[in-house]
Amino acid sequence: MKMVKIIAATLLVTGAVSFASAATADVNFKRCIACHGTKAEKVPPGGTIASATLTAAEIKKTLRSYKTDKTYGGKMKATMQIQVKPFSEEDLDALADYIFTNFHIAK
Repeated sequence: MKMVKIIAATLLVTGAVSFASAATADVNFKRCIACHGTKAEKVPPGGTIASATLTAAEIKKTLRSYKTDKTYGGKMKATMQIQVKPFSEEDLDALADYIFTNFHIAK
C-alpha cells in the first residue's frame, strides 16, 4: 500500500512538472515569434531553415549550441545567445518539444 502511494505521488509530481514545462514553453515561445513566426514557420533573418521543419532533437541541439558554444551560429548568433541565456536545459528541452509538437512541418 505504501508503495502504491509513493508511485501515485511520483506520477502526480511528474505530471505537474510536465504541465508546468509545457505552460512555460508556451510563454517562452512568445520571445521567438518576431523572427521565427507564430508557428515557427519563418526562416529567421540571417537563418537558413524554419524551426518548424526540424525534429525536436535538432531544435534541442541548436538551442543548446547557442547557449554553450560561443562560436556556434551565423549572422544572428549574438541575438540567439542572448535569447537562450536565461533558459535552463529543461526550459530549452521543453521549448524544443513545444515547437515540434505544435508546429512541425514535415520536409
